[in-house]
Amino acid sequence: MKKLFTIFMLLTFYSVSSTFAQFVISQGISKTNIDLSSETTLGQVTINPTSAGKVIVHFDGQCIADVGDRIVLAASNTTSWGVNDGSVAVEATDADVNRKPFSHTRVYDVIAGSQTFYAVAHNYVETDGSGIASIYGTLTAEFVPAGAFLVGFQGISKTNIDLSSKTTLGQVTINPTTAGKVIIHFDGQCISDVGDRIVLAASNATSWGVNDGNVGVEAVNADVNGNSFSHTRVYDVVAGSQTFYALAHNYVETDGSGIASIYGSLTVKFIPTGASEVGFQGISKTNIDLSSETTVGQVTINPTTAGKVIVHFDGQCISDVGDRIVLAASNTTSWGVNDGNIGVEAANADVNGNSFSHTRVYDVVAGSQTFYAVAHNYVETDGSGIASIYSSLTVEFIPNAITTVVENNDENSLSVYPNPAKDNIFIEFADYKNSNVTILNAEGQILQSFDLQDAKTQVNLDNYATGLYIMNIIGDKGSIVKKIIKN
Repeated sequence: MKKLFTIFMLLTFYSVSSTFAQFVISQGISKTNIDLSSETTLGQVTINPTSAGKVIVHFDGQCIADVGDRIVLAASNTTSWGVNDGSVAVEATDADVNRKPFSHTRVYDVIAGSQTFYAVAHNYVETDGSGIASIYGTLTAEFVPAGAFLVGFQGISKTNIDLSSKTTLGQVTINPTTAGKVIIHFDGQCISDVGDRIVLAASNATSWGVNDGNVGVEAVNADVNGNSFSHTRVYDVVAGSQTFYALAHNYVETDGSGIASIYGSLTVKFIPTGASEVGFQGISKTNIDLSSETTVGQVTINPTTAGKVIVHFDGQCISDVGDRIVLAASNTTSWGVNDGNIGVEAANADVNGNSFSHTRVYDVVAGSQTFYAVAHNYVETDGSGIASIYSSLTVEFIPNAITTVVENNDENSLSVYPNPAKDNIFIEFADYKNSNVTILNAEGQILQSFDLQDAKTQVNLDNYATGLYIMNIIGDKGSIVKKIIKN
């Protein structure tokens, strides 16, 4: 793993202090018996980026509610929630099966400066219960600076759409100029007919795959007909245009109309090779005994610096009536209480599948780190304890942001000249070994990427227009900021 250097090329020579890096802040949410009769802020996180970019805000977990209440949940940049794709809603099936998983994502454009994001809940429209609920989850805000990383997003609001065939609900196209990985996430809620099973998927094609390639949801009855869902995929990509899709299909169980309403978010994040570390495992476990804590998947990464790791475990669980299956993303082979897990239960022998989502964020040091997807039949064990889990375990390492102050000729033995430049520039860097250079324009589009082969390297600018360019050096030292321009 390599640390990120950022070099700016501008007309004048001067010292500058700046941080151009992605970072993440999270809050575990553990609220027991909270009154949600009005819009309620369950948690909040504040970030303070020094440059413009995007923020991916994600709120997932579980909600335990009264029968007759509909609990609206949202990740938001205000203390309120929005309609349709601006929130998800859950309802208890009955007094026993009263816990429901949820997942909601938003992406916001931000400028430099303090920004606060919220986890919001509200008992709304259906209020025949007490309005009291318990919510255990995680609020995550991930800042992605404009530049080498790319984030695409589409809010999806489809009312009464025919899903009798495979249907594209939304799509996002990105155009990286280098190879890397893409994390694609599709979450939200689906309102469907009794008797229909609606398959939902994040995909790199206009089709979905079996088992961990999709999730399925079903209405319990004509009143409790909405379900939150979450599905994640990770793909290796090369440079060039790439399109990713949010898909839905009424499949296998088709006794309803095949008409459904889907309100959700399609989020696509591109991570250039070498800029960060992403691990992924698709999980496909059929009829597995969960009578004890069971590791259903694991991912190992090996960062060479300190940072944070976002661990996300989502998909679907098919279980027996009478069992409560606890599921968790964890840095151990065990799960924790409250926001350290979520639980799902089958409504009946037919409606026995639940989509789920659980996220944890951990501080890590350099060295090998393993993270786990854990499952356990716990407390409610009147069924067989056998379940099938089809899901994804995603691990994203984010190095701690580095801020340094440097000049054109500095103690880090880095020099970029001439300045301004006409045809060529030279990079002299004593610590060139294991370093990769990525050149971007002022809009953050990657123009070329290459490894430094020598302490002095020439870069041809003939095909570059006059103006500002950005160079990211990924190496083994700290962060350097310089500026120059092509004339």
